[in-house]
Amino acid sequence: MYVLKTARDYSPDLWKRLGIIHERLESFLDRRGYDVAAIPILESTELFLRKSGGELASQMYSFTDPSGHQVSLRPELTSSVVRQFIDGNLSGAMPQRWQYCGTIFRYEASANGDGAGGAREFQQLGAEIIGASSEFADAEVLATAVQGLTTLGVTGHRLRVGHMGVVNAML
Repeated sequence: MYVLKTARDYSPDLWKRLGIIHERLESFLDRRGYDVAAIPILESTELFLRKSGGELASQMYSFTDPSGHQVSLRPELTSSVVRQFIDGNLSGAMPQRWQYCGTIFRYEASANGDGAGGAREFQQLGAEIIGASSEFADAEVLATAVQGLTTLGVTGHRLRVGHMGVVNAML
């Protein structure tokens, strides 16, 4: 029997630990005013191409649905949150704070070129601020990420900012 290399088997223990992590982080973000946004697993391929272009296109699992539309399994979750906001499905006073969690799918070729690749199914949890001054929103999201790790009991972590625009704005 062929085992689909994109699938990932989760042991009961690992799935339970992931559930605990999700519950703790969801509660942590909820206390900070981040509402939960539910994200669909399938979206229009164009949505992800508009955000990331060819960089992400080669990693997406895309196909034509029965009605003839190009769709993709979500390779990330941010684009869907922004689409929902633009479509008016996420509403409220500004700035808006949203959290999300779910499985994402990306094809990743192996480093040795044998085509086997690595894990292609991942769990992603994130948060977005919409409608706030970018430098304050960036600082809040970075601080929230560090505090979230601390909430989980992760110690010795360091934050490395690689986007000079963020660093310059904060300075």
